[in-house]
Amino acid sequence: MGHYTNKKIWITGASSGIGAAAARALSKEGAVLLLSARREDALESVRNSCAHPEKVHILKADIEQAESEAAGWIEAALEKLGGLDLFLANAGIGQSGTALETRNEVERKLFEINYHGHIALTKLVLRHFLHQKSGQITAIGSIAGKFGQKKLAAYSASKAALILYYESLRQEHKNDPVRLQVVSPGFINTEVTLNSLDAEGNKLNKNSPAQEKGMPADVFAKKLLKAMQKDRFHIYIGGKELLAVPLHSLAPGIFYRLLG
Repeated sequence: MGHYTNKKIWITGASSGIGAAAARALSKEGAVLLLSARREDALESVRNSCAHPEKVHILKADIEQAESEAAGWIEAALEKLGGLDLFLANAGIGQSGTALETRNEVERKLFEINYHGHIALTKLVLRHFLHQKSGQITAIGSIAGKFGQKKLAAYSASKAALILYYESLRQEHKNDPVRLQVVSPGFINTEVTLNSLDAEGNKLNKNSPAQEKGMPADVFAKKLLKAMQKDRFHIYIGGKELLAVPLHSLAPGIFYRLLG
């Protein structure tokens, strides 16, 4: 019996990338899963790629609609899984465009998905965990939430907001029997950049060299499973790019000269 055997786990943004890789890794460990995303056909494909598809459930959910739909999703999740032990808040969207060119509505959409949607869902899941006196919420942040970059103002800001919100939430509940955690990836080889929004709100359809050379998603997923077992609030997973975080804190002038 492994750590995740028969654990009831809900993953948002599970139709591709990190979410799909995490689903496959957790299924190998014998977890009972609920996969959520906007595209039901993509979720079916992920379920079929899992080691134990009979223990994988699907719930179509668009995180952008969480403000009005989250209560219904929670009810459906508990019914499908028969309970809940761990919530992996992974859904998100990228962005690329200069601050002045990026439309206000694109920035609002980004925050609705990367921040407000997660928070609306997190509050309800947390209330359930406090009632049952157990549970874990792990949110996927980003190293981009630790420093500013050109053409990523809204994305970096949304991730920074998410990280700080969870940090505050953890302080409020540090004496409660629940675990709150953030895992921030570096460059992971997924289609997140391809699927990013451009300044006008259209799909970018262009990958970044750093993303293509990044850590394979299945390798990240294995490290994520280990990270979720650790009693640490913020864990970074990636390659040499993670050095950017301490360098930015200790020597921001040097950091931005190197980045430039």
